[in-house]
Amino acid sequence: MNHRQAVRILAAMLLCILSAPGVRAQHVETRVENGEVVYVEGNDLVVKLTDGAVKQFEIPDGNRFTVDGKDVSVRELKPGMKLTATITTAVAPRWVDTVEVTEIGTVWKAVGNNLIIKTPEGENKMYRVPSGGKITLGGQERTLDQLHEGDKLTATIVRTRSPLTAGNAAAPVLKAPPTPAQVGVLLIDEATKPDEPSGMWGTPAIIVAIIAILLLAVLILLIFRRKRKA
Repeated sequence: MNHRQAVRILAAMLLCILSAPGVRAQHVETRVENGEVVYVEGNDLVVKLTDGAVKQFEIPDGNRFTVDGKDVSVRELKPGMKLTATITTAVAPRWVDTVEVTEIGTVWKAVGNNLIIKTPEGENKMYRVPSGGKITLGGQERTLDQLHEGDKLTATIVRTRSPLTAGNAAAPVLKAPPTPAQVGVLLIDEATKPDEPSGMWGTPAIIVAIIAILLLAVLILLIFRRKRKA
């Protein structure tokens, strides 16, 4: 096999991998009938289903909901509203285990959409702030990047787990958690549980993408060597 044939084969393999279903953007559809809005902040929505279970969704801007016969966006939803919709998301909704309203301590650092906070016990914990969510501090609304180290926050923490964990036979039986009224900023705790795969290496699309990158590197190397010999 000469270099030209090798390049063609690798290019074909790379095209097949990148066009695989696991690499393309995936969409998850969840039908919600007469669900009750528990919390809504930015693009994050927490809904209590008719069976009592509570789910957390990250809603794309284009999603619409039917409330009292009216078509509304996620930014128009309010706690207590009843909605019916087929919710299309990029990732599967997560089950809500517990909700806790607490003065969680002091801000340490903001990284992307994540907020790292030092608890009164001296432990650092990281939470996700909903995209487009509001943070009120000292009576004023701030964005995440306007927070400073040492700022104190009161928050409603929604602790979630993935559908994989929720359906695992070894996981605790799923029960509807108490959902107190939101106080302060809404924070999402998405800490990986011991029986969940790593968020990076456990995703098939990521693994396939890494293989594709390696093949691309080999392809570039072959092209470079061929040009040098020429």
